Amino acid sequence: MKSIKKISFGIMLLAISLIGCERWGGRVDNLDSDRPTDVGPEYGKRGNGGSTDLGTLYGDLLYILRDADGLPVYTDDGFVQPLAFVDGVPLTDDGTLEGVQYVCAVNDEGEVELNFYMDGDEKKAYDGVGPMEVEFGRTSIFRSPQRVMDQAIREALRGLSEADPTTIRLDFCGRLYGLRPDGTEKTVDSPRENMALYQNMMENEGFSGICDICAELNLNHLHDFFYNWQEPWMHVAAGCLAAANDKTGTVSVDKVRYIHSFKNLIGLNAIEDDLNNLYFDFSIFTSYDRNMWRDIELGFLVWNGAYNTEPIEVLSVWDIFESSIPGFGYGTQPSFTYHSEHNWFKTTNIGGFAQFADDCNQILEYVHGDSNIIWVKEQNEE
Repeated sequence: MKSIKKISFGIMLLAISLIGCERWGGRVDNLDSDRPTDVGPEYGKRGNGGSTDLGTLYGDLLYILRDADGLPVYTDDGFVQPLAFVDGVPLTDDGTLEGVQYVCAVNDEGEVELNFYMDGDEKKAYDGVGPMEVEFGRTSIFRSPQRVMDQAIREALRGLSEADPTTIRLDFCGRLYGLRPDGTEKTVDSPRENMALYQNMMENEGFSGICDICAELNLNHLHDFFYNWQEPWMHVAAGCLAAANDKTGTVSVDKVRYIHSFKNLIGLNAIEDDLNNLYFDFSIFTSYDRNMWRDIELGFLVWNGAYNTEPIEVLSVWDIFESSIPGFGYGTQPSFTYHSEHNWFKTTNIGGFAQFADDCNQILEYVHGDSNIIWVKEQNEE
């Protein structure tokens, strides 16, 4: 029995060594891989057989140093550079999120040296310094085989086709929403369906792929809706990503880039990093204005324990999240967070896209946490 255990343990160590020997700055000893065999080529290559030499996509994925396009900033040896954290807080030059964040020290094999960080070209010791993993939560569904996504987008469109196309719009947090002929609501809230819609929009850089599937399913009224819809498609995509994310989670630049890597999602006009790996070009995302939340209103149905059929107070999302308002007895006032790049608010490129999706995520979490908070729709939306 002991010999069998030794053999099994030896096989496990061999498997780990084979998986963990990639040339990947930020590799730690417990990397593993659960990459399915049928999810397509690895990230950053067109066609079959490509690999960016960044290591397994399905092991531990860390926050790394990136440029304004969200592309990795490599060491001279071609390794990515994991950002340095201490107890989940970024290590910065002034001890705050607003300072320049340091990166972990990486040895000649591309492995993180725990308790060391780089100050320019100088390696310094600091107790507790290490990398931090990106948490994917429900968005991990994107790692599923492509057939799962293909089925999900068809389910999403069949469900949305139940709504009167004249009522379809984005709801209070960016999800696809409409009213059925009987007045009941239809919201696309499934993480799987939202990730499938997200993938299709990003692959085709617009609604054309969705239109093709609507035509295939004979959903002609929905085809005509998407074909003529003037809503910025990247806003719709960001809303889908937010709806797929954990309600208590966040959306960051690193999460967006890694999610794209799961499906080699590089769009129609990919950009290259310094190692000639291909990435989606988020520079086409040109505008996010937080003032948009001033036009979206939420209502409160309960006041001091008395139930009401109509809101007793109506506030814009902006007022709830950014203004100093009384508590109203509805719990802690939420606030917009800053996850696009350290603690700096972004409005364009991948930083703005991640910020928009994260704001949608925070609003969904706030409303979802209390059934007495409702989206106040204008009369012409009913």
